[in-house]
Amino acid sequence: MPQKNKSKKPWRPRQMHTKNRPGPAEEWRKTLPPKDGANKKSLREDQVGITEYVSNGAGFTGVVKSRFSDFHVNEIDLEGKVLHLNDLTVPKPQEPSLDEEELAAARQKFSKIITDDVWTKMSALAEMKAQDPAAQPIDIIVTTLEKTERGQIHDMLKTLYGSKLVGATVNELKGATEERIIRVMKPKFKSSAEKRTRWNFPGEYVHFLVYKENMETSEAASRLASRIGIHPSHVNYCGTKDKRAKTTQKFCIKRRLPSQILSAAQKSYVRIGNFTFSNDVLKLGDLKGNRFRIALRHVSGDEAEIQQALENLRDKGFINYFGLQRFGNHADIPTYEIGVALLKADYKTVAELILKPRSNDIPFMDEVRQKWWKERNSAAAAAMFIPNEFIEKKLLDGLAKYGENDYAAALRRIPRNMLLLYPHSFQSFVFNRIASRRIKEFGFKLIPGDLVYRNKEEMDEDIIENCNLDNTAEDAAEEVEDTENNVETKEAEAKGEAESSANSEVKNEDSIFKRKVKALTEEDIASGNYTLFDVVLPLAGHDITYPSNEVGAWYEEILEEYGLSSEKLRHKVKTYAMAGTYRKLLICPSELTWKFRKYSTPEETLIASDWDRIAGKAENIERGEGAGELKALLLDFCLPPSVYATMLLRELLKTDTSAAQQLQLEKDEMNKARDRQQAQATNECNDDAAPESVSDEATAEKRKLTADIAEEVEEKKFKSS
Repeated sequence: MPQKNKSKKPWRPRQMHTKNRPGPAEEWRKTLPPKDGANKKSLREDQVGITEYVSNGAGFTGVVKSRFSDFHVNEIDLEGKVLHLNDLTVPKPQEPSLDEEELAAARQKFSKIITDDVWTKMSALAEMKAQDPAAQPIDIIVTTLEKTERGQIHDMLKTLYGSKLVGATVNELKGATEERIIRVMKPKFKSSAEKRTRWNFPGEYVHFLVYKENMETSEAASRLASRIGIHPSHVNYCGTKDKRAKTTQKFCIKRRLPSQILSAAQKSYVRIGNFTFSNDVLKLGDLKGNRFRIALRHVSGDEAEIQQALENLRDKGFINYFGLQRFGNHADIPTYEIGVALLKADYKTVAELILKPRSNDIPFMDEVRQKWWKERNSAAAAAMFIPNEFIEKKLLDGLAKYGENDYAAALRRIPRNMLLLYPHSFQSFVFNRIASRRIKEFGFKLIPGDLVYRNKEEMDEDIIENCNLDNTAEDAAEEVEDTENNVETKEAEAKGEAESSANSEVKNEDSIFKRKVKALTEEDIASGNYTLFDVVLPLAGHDITYPSNEVGAWYEEILEEYGLSSEKLRHKVKTYAMAGTYRKLLICPSELTWKFRKYSTPEETLIASDWDRIAGKAENIERGEGAGELKALLLDFCLPPSVYATMLLRELLKTDTSAAQQLQLEKDEMNKARDRQQAQATNECNDDAAPESVSDEATAEKRKLTADIAEEVEEKKFKSS
């Protein structure tokens, strides 16, 4: 009997059976084969415009994100409170309950509507089983009652019969008259009573904290949405957090029971808690910043010099670059190139760049890309994997549905927020290049024409994540529904052109957004009221004020280099239009503190997470301080929204923060540690056993520590249970 070809099986998410794991455990990486991180082709900082530093100095050695447990992020809400997951209580709805006097008064009030005969029938119905043929619904006509009065009847039923009966208000047409009825019935299933329960929480939106490990914010939201049965756009949050980290942030969902959200979280491998309720929905940017706790491992260098570097960072800050995370994982196809094609309405190139094979891709995705690139059979390529959260999957489904050449329609299958990451990446690329050139040519002095906010107290809140992403959840749902109904993209483009034409009539008028900033004059600079920390640079767009000095001309030079202009960023499809925004040139961290710590093994956890504290492990983690020969630097600081902690670390270390560079650095440090251990073992004993044992241990450590991010993703997706 011929064997089945197992390689053609669709890829499915891995089922994790280990109890009490919020996400992929770090020790799983031990099972991965060793891989030379130096061969991994990833973007370098200079390829995305990151070239300058604020302070001079040689820097020092320190490995960033050796483990994802070395990087902790906690959101800071608008009141300045650092959010920690520390309350696992699950609120229950406030059950309506009437005391004897209230119940008697209510029965008297509605005695003409609910007669003694009706009460007798309802009491008998409550004692019946749901499967009993005699358990027929009882109708109470409430056409003349107000909503509050109908609510009082529901409260009576709940008080008297609990979950034995449920009541639902329905409208029925009887002849020419429409009557409103409370239909009292047996719950059909255990969950029916819960589904029919009126919303008895003190707010329309359930707010809660999400603790995740080694997972994208969007992935956590998609998982929750899938298991609750809602569209991902209905899971709201204030901002995205690092994937390779342990993070805590606030989410909110409209009118879903906390117990239901908790069940979805348990299946999504995230931890949730700290439930609150509000009538306000969370929006992107509704936060004051983030608190970071970071461990730099394998630190070497003179402690006095490191101390000086830390003081320089605290006092002089760092350049507010967009970090490498903004530009994707592949050097041969950076996300900003896809953004350029999208802004030029070259949808064929956009689709091909997303699906084009690339070096060092994870194997299952490489197989999908290779198949599509060679055969251009989107349906066959899409069938190779199941989950819908992948952009590639959504695009392939679109091509299969609308036609292999209808790239514009297919791209509309990708959620708007995900698709806009590409043009936002191009905006970030332009910002980085301008920031570097501004520092390189003019240094750290103010020059006439530099832009500052007119209101100096204004937060730097116009972050790129907010730009063009202010549609409501309902708008997003309608957009998806339109796509599913195959609304022609040409119609959308025609609508966009009409809107663009209408907008062109007022495009010469200064918008409120343009007037948020002003250009510094010689008098402003001489007054001493401004510093370089007040200067903002625009993110390129069609509704933005550019500096009134030569820096302003640099924007058009870079845009022209890619066949674009500020006016072309208006885009004929409104969805893809880039209005622009402002971003501070320099940032100073707040509440920066640091300390050195000794540790024994590369696997040792150095920072206690929110979940460690709940699980009672924090004391053991923090008590291990001072032991071992390895040295780490522990940093604790706060940053405004959309500011990259990796750019702060770059300024401190004076080294490239790319994954390949950090992986090579860690490999070199591990080799040095191994050599030291072998030399020490050789000196202490002359037999061959000790060095061989040390070498074996070092090899195991090396095996683990050279497992890069792509391997973690591959392991998560492919390793069987």
